[in-house]
Amino acid sequence: MNYNELINHEFSFVFFSLKECKSCDSNKLFFEKLAKKYTNSIFTQIDLAKYENAKGYFSVFTVPTLIVYSHGKEIIREARFFNYVEIESRLTKNYKMIFE
Repeated sequence: MNYNELINHEFSFVFFSLKECKSCDSNKLFFEKLAKKYTNSIFTQIDLAKYENAKGYFSVFTVPTLIVYSHGKEIIREARFFNYVEIESRLTKNYKMIFE
């Protein structure tokens, strides 16, 4: 997996999880659907059991974790407990600044 490609994309949702994490499954579905709202975005799920080196590369210490990047910059990082309304508001604000 090319991590630099994910980071440098126009608007990239990177979701970190573990296979046995039930909370990861439900949150993944929400963020996957949310990413589709932003036409220039991509969504990638990284299973930390499969890609152990991602923990250090992205400094992820717990699951689930969502990081949103735009053109190489981390614009949002949230972990464990998500306030969907707040995250969507921040995403929309950032998206508009970047693309409009």
